[in-house]
Amino acid sequence: MQKARVFQAVLAAAALAACGAGEPAADQSSGEGPLVEVVAVEPLAAAGVVRASGIIGYKREPQLAFTAPGVVATISVDAGDTVRRGQALATLRRTSVGSNADEAALARANAERDLARTQELYERGFVSEARLEDARLAVERARDSSVLTAPANGVILRRTAEVSQTLNAGAPVFIFGDVGSGVVVRAPVPSSAAARLRVGDAAQISIAGDAPIAGRVSRVGAKGNDATGAFEVEIEAPGARDWRSGVVAQVEIAARGGDAQSSALVAPTLALLDARADQGIVFVVDSNNVARRRSVRTAGVTQDGVLIVEGLASGERVVSAGAAYVRDGETVRIAADS
Repeated sequence: MQKARVFQAVLAAAALAACGAGEPAADQSSGEGPLVEVVAVEPLAAAGVVRASGIIGYKREPQLAFTAPGVVATISVDAGDTVRRGQALATLRRTSVGSNADEAALARANAERDLARTQELYERGFVSEARLEDARLAVERARDSSVLTAPANGVILRRTAEVSQTLNAGAPVFIFGDVGSGVVVRAPVPSSAAARLRVGDAAQISIAGDAPIAGRVSRVGAKGNDATGAFEVEIEAPGARDWRSGVVAQVEIAARGGDAQSSALVAPTLALLDARADQGIVFVVDSNNVARRRSVRTAGVTQDGVLIVEGLASGERVVSAGAAYVRDGETVRIAADS
């Protein structure tokens, strides 16, 4: 009988011990979820304006050259000179009409007589205008000298030839700035920024020592640079105050965007799980701190983060750190600094 009572006491003690051991386990299972950091996703445009450095220049800066080979006879202007339309800039002693002066004179006389006959026939309707233009061109080619004139009002940006220098046809003599074409800034921008820019976007242009002036985007490059991948953006500067071609300027462009990428949301790169092509998974945290697994569609990665074009709404919170330890439907603890 006494042994039976001792056995029952041992069983009761074991049962109490078992109950005591189980209570902490129950408390542990009901503890809080994993500690994570979260961030609210925002539109790409909210990251701010597009900033870049560019080079000031005229909209049109053509190279001026003679159309025939020869030796430079005279140069009447130099770099920095302002010229007017039609002004003679340089002359060339041509070498394509023959080295014999008598033969060259005979060739010119024949070309001029042919032009006179062709002009008469053209006025009577016997030859076409194209034939008349050919005759005029023949006279021009038979001349022993050529004059290079300014195509518009402008400024000589650079002189690339000297008197007595022998030139091939098309070799540049001057770099010309057409002041009537206006002043622009040409700036390279990353592909992610170029995708957000549109013709007409407002800009602020500034150079050292001058107050900023207003500008607008006039062109966005259609192809990136093969070496850097950057796209050239051209910004008009209608209020430029005697800015010189080649000066470095700073631009800030208020990007408006308009395509799927420009309206994308930016999420931290570490928030994206199981990324495959343009698909991925993120954990969205609701107002009750419950994390839900959600599929999203992406459009590339920028320096600000991954671009989300489908699956999220602006302002939703996604797990930015610790997502690998979260299960769908689990309540999470949010770090204080997030």
